[in-house]
Amino acid sequence: MNLEPPPLPPKKPLALPVIMAFVPSALALLLFSFTIPKAQLTQLCIAAAVVSVICCAVSSIMLFKRNTTAAIIFGILLALLNLAVSAGLGCAALLVQ
Repeated sequence: MNLEPPPLPPKKPLALPVIMAFVPSALALLLFSFTIPKAQLTQLCIAAAVVSVICCAVSSIMLFKRNTTAAIIFGILLALLNLAVSAGLGCAALLVQ
């Protein structure tokens, strides 16, 4: 009989999903800090909104896979933040036209 406990699974790094979660906010701040012609600004807003949705989904999934309550709550909060950022970028793209 083996009384030794099973080995713990290796800890997954938390830095990558957190960095990916804040990329859309950084893109939005960077996008509106430069003077850009309206036609290009509309295209950049749409591209940044798409990147925001992708980063939101990937980072939240990576956090959900950790199966801890704190990571899941953090993933939901980051998803809501990034969805708000992408909605803001989409509205900015409509207003710029």
